Amino acid sequence: MASLIPPKRPHKVGAPKLSLQLGGAGQSVAHYDEQPSGGDTTIMPAQPICAQSESERLSELQQAVKPRRVSAGESDLMKLSMSQISGGERRGSDDASLTSLNMDDSEMRQDNLEFISHLGDGASGVVSKVRIKSTGQIVARKVISTSPNPAIHRQLLRELNINQTCHSPYIVDFYGVFFDAAEASVVMCMEYCEGGSMDAVYKEVRRRHGRIGEKVLLKVAECVLGGLAYLHSRRIIHCDVKPSNILVTRDGQIKLCDFGVSGELINSVAGTFTGTSYYMAPERIRGQPYTIASDVWSLGVSLLEMASNRFPFPPEGEPFLGPIELLTYITNSPLPQLKDDEARGIRWSRAFRDLVDRCLVRDGKARAGPDVLIMHPAVKRSMQTPNSDIARFVARVWDWDAK
Repeated sequence: MASLIPPKRPHKVGAPKLSLQLGGAGQSVAHYDEQPSGGDTTIMPAQPICAQSESERLSELQQAVKPRRVSAGESDLMKLSMSQISGGERRGSDDASLTSLNMDDSEMRQDNLEFISHLGDGASGVVSKVRIKSTGQIVARKVISTSPNPAIHRQLLRELNINQTCHSPYIVDFYGVFFDAAEASVVMCMEYCEGGSMDAVYKEVRRRHGRIGEKVLLKVAECVLGGLAYLHSRRIIHCDVKPSNILVTRDGQIKLCDFGVSGELINSVAGTFTGTSYYMAPERIRGQPYTIASDVWSLGVSLLEMASNRFPFPPEGEPFLGPIELLTYITNSPLPQLKDDEARGIRWSRAFRDLVDRCLVRDGKARAGPDVLIMHPAVKRSMQTPNSDIARFVARVWDWDAK
């Protein structure tokens, strides 16, 4: 029986802990006696992020990557989401009214949502902080501009409908989704997470010449694996795990958002392949079925990115790659690993290294699922870290204590 304990390595001091300081299946689980220790901070100059590829190259990428085949589990999921939509809710998207799939229509309409501030933009939509006028509740609103194709409208509503049945501390609460015919857009309302995304958090830390420590990254891994395991129990595959879809609340909860919508659908709405494509597992790049283990690969890439302050492909020092070359590199070239940097005091524990390595197994059939990795010693150790520690970290990142 396989074991989750890696070969012995010379003992090293663990990776930096929590705080940020600024300055210049069926597998058995073994026990690690190694604990992260050492200073609370790792300081390193900001690393540049490779610029996104030119837009004209992206259309070429879309042709180069094979469409994925829907697995049996995803087929069942689509049948489930279709069955949950009543006949009245299957109205064509050219209907002049709003088609709502969840909350009271008297609340879930555009003129009842008061804009507060802009939160971010992505290939799949624009996110804003809004207030529901009738209740005063603060929520996050995501507006997805759709294509003129009514089938796209209906598929988005059907896939997003599954969100309303999910309730987990590791999943962002979903309040409602409706189609705004006047703007030809799908509008989602969900829980507002004050700390923003881990993409924004790590980039702010990098901007201030800091690094996110292992304690925080392990908590991210724990919560994402918990969310994926929950979704798997509901026969749902996330399909879009990346730092910008990992959110953190003011009280230190870490949650997944934007699950249940296939990447191909998002790409069809955006008109081209998006940055999401770079987090795809090798089997998905090759056009093979997408499974829950594919989400684990995306988690591994995300952990490496947050730990390294840069997207990990290609490794630092290698030439910039266009989109096709990059996906070829991901499927064929040696995989990146967490690296210590003794000169800057950056050291990662053996347990954390092993967790990331197990996420980044290139063979999807051999890659462990979230139900196995959540029992990894590093993750079990992270369960002892209270949310209040993460809350203090996020407060320091955004200077909430100073306001």
